[in-house]
Amino acid sequence: MEIKEYWSDHAHSRDFKLIRIGFVAVRFRWLVTLLIIGVAGWIAVDWWVLDTAHFKLLWKVRLITGVMLTPLLPLSYLCKLNRRWMVLSLFALLIILLLFNYVSLWSFRDVATMPAGYVAFPYFLLALLAVLPLPIRSGLRVAVFVMAAVLGTDYWLDSHTLNNGQLIDRVWLLLCFSLAMMWVQTGQLRMLLDLYRESTRDPLTRLMNRRLFIEQLNQVRHQSAGEQNFVLMLLDLDKFKRINDEHGHLMGDEVLVSVATTLVDIFGNEAIIARYGGEEFAVLLPNTELEQGARQAETLRLAVESQPIENPLDETETMITLSAGVVCGNKHSKTAQLIQHADDALYEAKRRGRNCVVAQNNLTLE
Repeated sequence: MEIKEYWSDHAHSRDFKLIRIGFVAVRFRWLVTLLIIGVAGWIAVDWWVLDTAHFKLLWKVRLITGVMLTPLLPLSYLCKLNRRWMVLSLFALLIILLLFNYVSLWSFRDVATMPAGYVAFPYFLLALLAVLPLPIRSGLRVAVFVMAAVLGTDYWLDSHTLNNGQLIDRVWLLLCFSLAMMWVQTGQLRMLLDLYRESTRDPLTRLMNRRLFIEQLNQVRHQSAGEQNFVLMLLDLDKFKRINDEHGHLMGDEVLVSVATTLVDIFGNEAIIARYGGEEFAVLLPNTELEQGARQAETLRLAVESQPIENPLDETETMITLSAGVVCGNKHSKTAQLIQHADDALYEAKRRGRNCVVAQNNLTLE
């Protein structure tokens, strides 16, 4: 995994962002539920350990905090739909809890020994936030926000000074808990990315699978501006079953991997490439006209035809060819019709004797 995938979600695909936000929303909902129960339920402990004056204030503060947290539960369902709602909900949670922390510490301002549970609350909060699979940059923002609020509270309650012997220990502990929080969050993010890749990538060629390709096609179609066109290709390896029958499935796998590598070399990072199924591949070229797409398909056909593939068992070489159906689409096109037109063009290439490219301009307007 590249470090940029750890650092920020800008390097993630739109599909994965939605999955991660949905995962965060579910965990956020359970976290808020736990906090509502915990904050309100701790009233019984306060009644047992605190004097009457402090208890009369803090049980009200706890109930008010629980009430303020409650709207975050329905808000968590909006988080699942929008990243901004997720960020807003997370920082609303932090503000509510840090205000609770401030009022709690303020109530003990004249006490020589403050209850350990209230002093440790910011560390407990950082530990709870470790359940969210956030990238490093987001975790760092949360940690800085919590640390600034905690030190600001200390500054305000300590007569506008931070010159006390416990400051260094407090900052050190906050740093340690923040690093631990970000470490766990990054580990969960990596777990999600690994699971996502396993579910959306073909295990043999490492290209995206058919499900993700269709989602990418829909996304490109919706994001096409004006009459901006894109090209869809369906590619099929000619007489692939014969290769499996005559040379074995290991050779068939070698052919698929070799063609997948050639696809990536020819079309580069701008193209969306998938193993569509069996010996079929699909390519999506955003911001591309039909003629340009047809030329690139022909370049691919020639590259595959001229590249013999070595059998990993006996070092014999096998030649392979492919047929391609190429169509053009825009934002008005229907996904199902686009795929059908590309399949029709591919069938026409097969009918013409294979090892050729057939391009059809089948723009579908609403």
